[in-house]
Amino acid sequence: MEKIAVFSGNRADFGILFPLICSLNNHYQISLILSGAHVLKKWETSKDVESQLKDNNIHCRITKIPLMEDKGSYKKCLSEVYMKTIEFFEVNNDIQISIVLGDRIEAAAFALGTFYSQMPLLHICGGDIVDVPNFDTNIRHSISKLADYHFVTNEKSKNILLQMGEEAQRVFNIGNLSYDYERMGLLTPVKTLENYYRIVSDDIIIVYTYHPACDKTKEENYQEFRCGLDACIDSIATKIIVTYPNNDPGYEMILDYVNILNDNKKVFCVNSLGTYNYLSLMKNYKTIIVGNSSSGLLETALYCVPVLNIGERQKGRIRGCNVTDLPPDYNKIKDVLNDIIRNFCILKDRYIETKYIFGDGNAAVKAVEYIDEIMKLTKEERLFKKFVER
Repeated sequence: MEKIAVFSGNRADFGILFPLICSLNNHYQISLILSGAHVLKKWETSKDVESQLKDNNIHCRITKIPLMEDKGSYKKCLSEVYMKTIEFFEVNNDIQISIVLGDRIEAAAFALGTFYSQMPLLHICGGDIVDVPNFDTNIRHSISKLADYHFVTNEKSKNILLQMGEEAQRVFNIGNLSYDYERMGLLTPVKTLENYYRIVSDDIIIVYTYHPACDKTKEENYQEFRCGLDACIDSIATKIIVTYPNNDPGYEMILDYVNILNDNKKVFCVNSLGTYNYLSLMKNYKTIIVGNSSSGLLETALYCVPVLNIGERQKGRIRGCNVTDLPPDYNKIKDVLNDIIRNFCILKDRYIETKYIFGDGNAAVKAVEYIDEIMKLTKEERLFKKFVER
């Protein structure tokens, strides 16, 4: 059986990759490489990954790339993941293609190691842009230039990759893999959500996820996190589900604040919501997404869910009409939130306009079809990518 390697650096990207892993499992032997937040003590989500695979009878050979845990671990992980990736492919030189997603520093390290190991690489979610002085766009484009094939979520991102000189026959718009969960029957049952998060059917639920930005100080990130969350708590919403930030610089102050909220009955703090729960909440409840996570843009359109995107972290990124952009201003966030809550049903109907901007829930099906075709080529044909001048 032909072999595929899949890299994941945190719970969020694994959530997107999981429908593809499930679909590939019937055709290929999967090696799953875990690093980043999966192996850091504050998160250590590798156990969750293993449990999810086991529950769905998915057989993967798992390799973990450990990271040093100190103040410089964010930058140092680039060299650590790179070297371990080189070592992995020296032993597993029969891998046919490798898959990586997004723009995290761990993903960049894996892509670089794969490139210098002369292993074909497929990049998921390339072509997205964020017009702020941040690492994301630069790293994402760097991974795309190292990659041999691309699965994008929308036509704009496909056109951006073509503009970057990628060959058209190597770029495929499959849509958002997260949308496949409902088709695959993987959404969390309503009763399970109600029992775990202590919610009822008529609750107005806010899911708050706010990540620190690399170009701001720890104090600035903390104050912006507080500003948005305090506005959510003081709004007329009945339940606030707060998720932990990414392991980016400055997250420690935010976690300290999150941990003191556990006594507030209106607030439920959780390490990671998980894609099963996240999508099920949006499908089955009056849910509003607030914060600065890319998931607020990429995973909400299909469910026509209102989103308040705070700050500039996702500036310039493609989004549906369900997204409202706001500065980190307590009064503005609170006022707009209350207005959305009062007009929730009217807005949901209006947001149908961009319901399918990121696909219709068949991304994994399309992905497997494309991978099957790629596998018919020789390794040399997969690797020999030309730059196209346009």
